[in-house]
Amino acid sequence: MLSKTYHLKFPNLDAAQIAAPFVVEALGNAIPSCRISGLNVLISKEGDISINVFFGSISDLKIFEKKHGGFLDTMKKTFLFRSTGFDGVCIFNFDGDEDDAA
Repeated sequence: MLSKTYHLKFPNLDAAQIAAPFVVEALGNAIPSCRISGLNVLISKEGDISINVFFGSISDLKIFEKKHGGFLDTMKKTFLFRSTGFDGVCIFNFDGDEDDAA
């Protein structure tokens, strides 16, 4: 499984809360067309948004980058933030339910 990770640092929590729906909508709309196999969007109380997008194959990742890779550039026209990120190979992922914890 391949992963694309973004870390967005906003000036404060309020700014991150205003930007978060844009992130969710932009990436959520990419799920069917790019065959995204997993998507996590987290917000911290310090005003950071962390995004992990998972793909089953390199071709799916490339399709995502071609069709939706510019979403950060679009955001930078409206929001003030710093961004970092990387592409990686997922070496461990656990998705369980409440029954697994018992």
